[in-house]
This record gives sequence, C-alpha cells and structure tokens, in this order.
Amino acid sequence: MNSIPVHKLSNNEEFFEVIKLKERNSYDSSKAHKHSYFEIFLFQKGGGSHDIDFVSFPILTNSVHFVFPNQVHKVTRELDTFGFVILISKEFLDRIDYKLYVDLFSVYYLDPVVQFEPNKFDKTIQLLNSLVDETQSQELNSEQVIENYLNILFHYFLREKEEGKQIDNDEFRVLIAFFILIENNFEKQKPTSFYGRKLSVSERSLNQICKTYRNKTASVLIKDRMILEIKKMLLNSNQAIKEIAYSLSFNDSANFNKYFKSAVGISPSQFREDNGN
Repeated sequence: MNSIPVHKLSNNEEFFEVIKLKERNSYDSSKAHKHSYFEIFLFQKGGGSHDIDFVSFPILTNSVHFVFPNQVHKVTRELDTFGFVILISKEFLDRIDYKLYVDLFSVYYLDPVVQFEPNKFDKTIQLLNSLVDETQSQELNSEQVIENYLNILFHYFLREKEEGKQIDNDEFRVLIAFFILIENNFEKQKPTSFYGRKLSVSERSLNQICKTYRNKTASVLIKDRMILEIKKMLLNSNQAIKEIAYSLSFNDSANFNKYFKSAVGISPSQFREDNGN
C-alpha cells in the first residue's frame, strides 16, 4: 500500500524555514506529494509548471505560488528557474496572527498564484533577504523581528490580490471560516448542521452565503471537497479502493462507489484507469 507522500517539517509544530531554489543541472523529477505545512514559492526567474490540486499553473518570473497543507502538488521547473520557497507551519502562522492566516486562505486557497510587477517583486525579495539575515544573526529580540518581517511579507502578498477587498465583508468571512472548517472536518463527513453550529449561523443563512459567493449550496461544497480528496488518493497513491473508502469514513465500498459516481459520472476504478493509475 503506497499512500500520497506527506512531507512534515519536524516534531516542532511552530516552525518556518526559507530555502533558496537554485538553477538546476537536470530537469525536475519531483513527484506529486502533499505537506503538513504551507509552502510559498517566490520565482525570481520563471519556467516550467506547477500542478496544485489538478490545476496546472505556469511558473512565471516575479510570481508567488501558495500551497496549503494537504494540497497535492508537483513542481516542474526549467533548468534556469530560481527563487525561494518559504516553509511555515500553520501553528507558527497562527501565533503571528490568526486573522492573517484567515485572510491568506481567503484570497489564495482557490486562486493560489499572483504575478508581481518587477519593482514590487524586488522589494519583496529584499524583505525576504532581510528575514533570512535575521534568522542567522541570533541577536537580541531576533524572534520578534522575524515575526514582524513575516507579518509584513504576508501582507505584501495580500495586497497584490484584488479579492483581498472582500475580506472585510462579514458574509465573506463566514464563507472562508466555512472553508477552513471543511478542511479540518470533511474526512469525518460532518453534516451541514454541524458547520452551521460551529459558525453560529443557521443552515439557511449558510446556504445563502454559499450560493451568493460560490453559486452552490453548503452541502455541495462539502461534497466537492470530499470528491477532490478522493481524486487525489486515486491518482497519487496505490491504495485499494476499499482502503480509500475506509480512510474517509465510508461504511462500505458500495456506498463509496455510489457517492463518487453521483458526482463524477464514473466509478472510482474507472476514474483511476482513465487517468493512468
């Protein structure tokens, strides 16, 4: 049984690291995988593609790519591509500012790439280099300075997204809180009423908000997230279908097959076969 590779940072839940992406001597051979932490790529020189949850994004010069925990992704870089990648745990980001985490989720989870103007990107890289220097200095109050640099850096990222203007809307914030709850609970197949109680809104209000911003009901959005996870597991692991069903809290394979086919139109085994796994 081979599941999707999960890359973890360390036993320390509060963690961040900056890694330099150097030009390559051979073509990228990385495989699809997921993380228990965030990865934020800053590409100073573009080239290649980046697949995130079945969507392929070109790697462009002066672009930033967000990968959230549990998203399956694969980076295929051209030889002369370079830049940085920030690794940061949700716990570390929460400690800096939980609202910041929610805001980043609201603008980057469904649209994970942003293109900077050259002068703005240069300013961002300068700030990142200052952050790296501070992590190596070990001077007085260095930890607080690092957190301040990260806070500013992530606000740079937020500012580049026009959708960021929506995040002060109360209903939009409910929607984002709903998406975050789905991420934490979809595998347990919680009903819509569970999410309404957690968000302190009625099911009717939650459905209206979902229809306003996503043109779907809350239950459909929950199912969409489950179907996405099933697709990830079918295509990026060698687990038997019954094992996938059990891991996602389905009672038996028959119900699992029916659930998937009602959304996708074909059985899980046919989906896996058609997509080359």
